[in-house]
Parts: sequence; structure tokens; C-alpha cells
Amino acid sequence: MRVTDRMLYDRATRDGGAARVRLERAVGVASTGARLIHPGDDPAGAGMVTRHLAAASRADAVAGVAAQASDELAAADGALDAVTSALARAREIAMQFGSAGHDAPARATAAAEVGSLLDTMVAALNTKVGNRYLFAGMNDGAPPFTAAGAYLGDARERQVEVAPGVWQAASLRADVAFTAASGGVDVFATLATLRAALAANDQAGAAATLTSLAASTDQVATLRGQAGIAMSAFDTAVTVNQRAGDDARSLSAHLTDADAIQANTELALAQRALEASLTATSKSFKLTLLDYLK
Repeated sequence: MRVTDRMLYDRATRDGGAARVRLERAVGVASTGARLIHPGDDPAGAGMVTRHLAAASRADAVAGVAAQASDELAAADGALDAVTSALARAREIAMQFGSAGHDAPARATAAAEVGSLLDTMVAALNTKVGNRYLFAGMNDGAPPFTAAGAYLGDARERQVEVAPGVWQAASLRADVAFTAASGGVDVFATLATLRAALAANDQAGAAATLTSLAASTDQVATLRGQAGIAMSAFDTAVTVNQRAGDDARSLSAHLTDADAIQANTELALAQRALEASLTATSKSFKLTLLDYLK
């Protein structure tokens, strides 16, 4: 087959064009540090990048919500610590004034202190973080306890996702720990009984509350234990999901970011390829011109 000038021109155009495209691509990669700029650069890789970034976003969201839940539980534990201290003081008062040797004025003063302890406990259990009351179950937009200690929250538990399809309770059952709804001791009723007994100078009545006060302390301790377990689960979820997000971003970067040495090597090769193409084209057309001059 005879090689015509047109064939040489077309071949030179194709080779030169391909060399220029390669050089432009190499220049872009070397200057931006990005190997994958447009989906067309690597359709399969672009799809994987989208999946990795979506996974990173999901992991970040789970970590953020878990961290918030852990912070709220830490605040709840602080409130329960105040309640525990108040109950400990109430037991001391019941033991002291449930024995002989105290007159009516002394017990009246103790009754006033128990009233202050009640107020302290109600304030602690009406703690909120942001716009959420921590001990109200899912009814977390209103204070869960009245001034008298009546519970106004509900029995539902707020759940937070800690891993895909895995959920952890993020609220504490104050109705179980502080009322008799689940067969336990009504903590506030016990303190009200103690206060009434002291105000009436009823030694035996004050002493009779000691058993219920001990049970109240145990119920609060159980709730604090549940808070600690939940906090540990959320803290672990934060760590695991942060690592998962970092790993996903790393995989995405591996697909999109160029290796500096490889990028510069490709740039040099692309420059040489274009120069070689231009040189070959120039020589071919010189030979063709000489053929015409012969």
C-alpha cells in the first residue's frame, strides 16, 4: 500500500494530538496534585471515591451524634452525683434524728434541711443540655419533675446509632430510679415522709425511712452505672467512627491524589513524547518535500 502525504498528515495529527493530550493531563496532575479531576478521568475510580466520601460523611455524622450523647450523659451523671450526695445527707439526718436525744426544734430544723435537699434533687434532675431535659425520656422539651418531685416525663428511651444498624440507649429511665412505677421505692415520697416525720417530732417515723433511703441510694447507683456503660459505648463509637471516617477519606485520597514523584516522571515522559512526535512529524514532511523536489 502506497503511503500518501495525507496518510502521513493524519498520522502526525493523531500522534501529535495524543501527545499533547498526554502532556496537558500530566501538567494538570503535576500542578494540582490531583490524579482524578473529572469523572471521565477514571469512571470506576470516581464511583469508588463517591462511595468512600459518603461512608466518611456517614461515619462523621454517627461520631458527632455519639459524642453529643456522651456529653449529655456526662452532664446527667453530674446531676446524679448531686442527688447521691443529697440522699447521703438525708440518711445521716434520718439516722441522727431517728434516735433519742433530740427535741422538737432540732427536728424542725432538720426537716427544713430535708426540704432543701428535695429542692436540690429536683433542680439536679431538671438539668438540661441545650434544649433537652436529660431525665424526661423522649418528652425532653419540658422539666421532668415538679417542685414536689412528681414525674412528668415518659418511659421511652431515646436511641442513638453507634454503628450501621446498631443502636444504644442515650437517655436514662428516671421513672424507674425515682418512682415506684417499676416496683422500686419512690425516692421523693420517701424524703417527703422523712421531712413530715421530723416536722412532727416523730422519732420512730424518721427512723423508719432508713430502709427506703438505702433502697433509693441503690436505685440511683444503678442508674449511674447505666449512664457509665452508655457513656463508654458512645465514647467507643466516637473513636471507631472517627477512625472509619479517616480510613474512608484516606482511600478516597489514594484514588484522587497523585504521587508527586510519579506525576513529575509522567510529566517528563509526556514532554519527551510530544517532542519525539513533533520531531518525527517534521522529518516525515521534510522527506515528503524532498520527494516533490526530485
